Amino acid sequence: MKKRVIAVLLAATMVMGMISGCGGSNQKADGTTTDKAAEAAKTEGTGESKAAEGTKQSDVSLRFIDVNPSPQRQAYYEGVFEKFKGETGITVAYESVPWDDAANKLTVLGTSGQLPDVMTTHPLWLGQFTESNWVLPIDDYAEEHKDEFVDIISKSNWVNEKENYGHIYTIPDGFMVKGIFYRKDWVEEIGYKIPTGDDWTYDAYFDLIKALTDKDNKRYGNSFRGARGAFDPLLAYLQTFTGGYVYDEEGNCLLNKPECVEAFEKWCAIYKDGYVPEDSINWGFVEMVDNFTGGLTGTISNDSEVAVACETNMKPEQWGVLPMPVSTVDQKLLNTSSSPYSYTISAQSKHPEEALQLMDYLVKPENNIEYCKMGGLIPIKKEASKDPTYGEDGPYAAFLNQLNNPDFMVPPMYGPFNYTDLHQDTFHAEMQKYLLGKQSAEDVLNNISNELTKRMKEYLAANEGSTIESPRTLQ
Repeated sequence: MKKRVIAVLLAATMVMGMISGCGGSNQKADGTTTDKAAEAAKTEGTGESKAAEGTKQSDVSLRFIDVNPSPQRQAYYEGVFEKFKGETGITVAYESVPWDDAANKLTVLGTSGQLPDVMTTHPLWLGQFTESNWVLPIDDYAEEHKDEFVDIISKSNWVNEKENYGHIYTIPDGFMVKGIFYRKDWVEEIGYKIPTGDDWTYDAYFDLIKALTDKDNKRYGNSFRGARGAFDPLLAYLQTFTGGYVYDEEGNCLLNKPECVEAFEKWCAIYKDGYVPEDSINWGFVEMVDNFTGGLTGTISNDSEVAVACETNMKPEQWGVLPMPVSTVDQKLLNTSSSPYSYTISAQSKHPEEALQLMDYLVKPENNIEYCKMGGLIPIKKEASKDPTYGEDGPYAAFLNQLNNPDFMVPPMYGPFNYTDLHQDTFHAEMQKYLLGKQSAEDVLNNISNELTKRMKEYLAANEGSTIESPRTLQ
């Protein structure tokens, strides 16, 4: 690493307890900070980051906590930490916390001043952690290295963090990016030419589904999702008619616009007209994937993690990945790009420079690529395009290319409020009523939109100063 610059907390006391809505960050109305916690302690030098004055790196021991443990992940991290020790002399102890208890456990550690040096965290926790002054900003590191990362990190993730929390605190571990998985061998067999660029629209996607359907040979064009999670892939399609938004400035849901009703009917016609198996009305994630890899369906719209199942159960020549279709309205590429977890440095670390050195080591292309291949994630460094898996002809190339596409737009999801009950039941239950002919498309979207409007307006009323989230583009 070149010059290392990291903000070190100098507050005399730790904020105790779970802080919500308090002035833990001591921000002024103009977004500047008055807290000495934002003062940077700079370490200058060439080559590797140096340890604190008078301390040998061989004497430094760091703690790392993983909040999504598995035997495979532990083996990976312990292997990387061993390499890191060999190169730096710094020892890293791997610890883990089960996901279900991770948020509570980290809160307990934070309030007692026992957080590890580096930890994996979930984006939803960052508000509490920054308000409690439990994590260190990495603004200068981000500025120095931003060109190394895929554009979505510097132009979306870090922009959002700075707007919401005043500083940059995290480095994503990888990305879940949606794409269209398709039976490459079926396409070649029927001689079908798939459109590219701005011609690869949702209408073109529907045409592909129809072309791949051959009921006599027990082939259906799509792995349709009719059960839990069914509304999620549909949401991005509906948002192509709302400019990427879910709500207007007053908090009124836009998903019941006439254009959205028409789009909903077109989406569901794939099921109602028999281009997907009849029982797919009850399919969730597992059934979708199993029937695609098993040879019953010809396409599936889902996250990059599906590629792991494809690599395990299919031959390379049988499958490929297309980018998500572009909007017919403005040719924008709407796609979710979630980062399951992020690396964060604890403000309670006694070795913040070495902690930053470790975090930088974890995101080195060769390490991050190995990590991402375990779970079907897309790497965070542009250099990953040199790897055969993610390069021009690689099975994951379509995902990585989308993250660097200037027309890539990340639309907001349903809202900042808790919508778990809607996601677990209401959304797909309403959709199934239409699929079974028990309710009109207009009624489905009105029912969903009315509930979302109600919750958004309640949220805005309870959180003065909050605004409607806008789509984020890479331009």
